[in-house]
Amino acid sequence: MAKLFSDKAQAVLTFLQAHEGEDLTSKDIAAALDIEGRSITGVLNGLQRKGLVVREAVEDQKDKLIRLTADGVTADPNADKE
Repeated sequence: MAKLFSDKAQAVLTFLQAHEGEDLTSKDIAAALDIEGRSITGVLNGLQRKGLVVREAVEDQKDKLIRLTADGVTADPNADKE
């Protein structure tokens, strides 16, 4: 059976779940997981389309914070496609 998430998406979702509530930007996530800037943008776009993350603007800060949605908190990063 095929995986629901790519390896990078699994890693990002798992990382965000482990660090829920922390103020993390895409740059923070990319650095922690050793993912290139363009790649992290694509992964986050995919997770956002699935309704698992949102980008939150913060006053006086250029980079947006990445937050899990309620679905993102409970999503299984290792889930298979049905």
